[in-house]
Amino acid sequence: MKISKAKSGGRVVELAGPEAALVRQVLESLSGAYQTAPGELDPMVANLWYGRAGLKEVGIRGEEAIHWIEGLHEVRLGRQVALQRWLKGIPKVGQAGSWNIPEEEVETLVAALNDHRLRRAGEFDLGDGDLEVRAMEKARGDKRVALVEIHFLAWMIELLLQE
Repeated sequence: MKISKAKSGGRVVELAGPEAALVRQVLESLSGAYQTAPGELDPMVANLWYGRAGLKEVGIRGEEAIHWIEGLHEVRLGRQVALQRWLKGIPKVGQAGSWNIPEEEVETLVAALNDHRLRRAGEFDLGDGDLEVRAMEKARGDKRVALVEIHFLAWMIELLLQE
């Protein structure tokens, strides 16, 4: 993967075939997760996305907490338009190619990729120790896949944010 700044200020993301397939799978999966009501999400994911425990800590409860969570869910639903556009622009599965991200969508893409990272961490109840590279090497099955996604997307976010 190579990410460069476009003359327009956006980013040009060059992906190898397997990278394109992974990014496409992430965005498709995220699209479905965004459409899931907060109360229907895995409780660990819901806490990471909507900060239910954090809301209680700062004294936001009841109706106010419901409105806060609904607002955050609306923000995620708003990313759907960009997700669908990005899915059209990403190279097809198994193909290498370039993907152009307009400048005004870079921040949204970073937020979406981080949402997926949080979701995967929540699905497997991963903590800081689990995210170490050595832990990833020892992990097996779906947990290992989740850790590879988390690390790959962290790298992608880092490249997207470089000036």
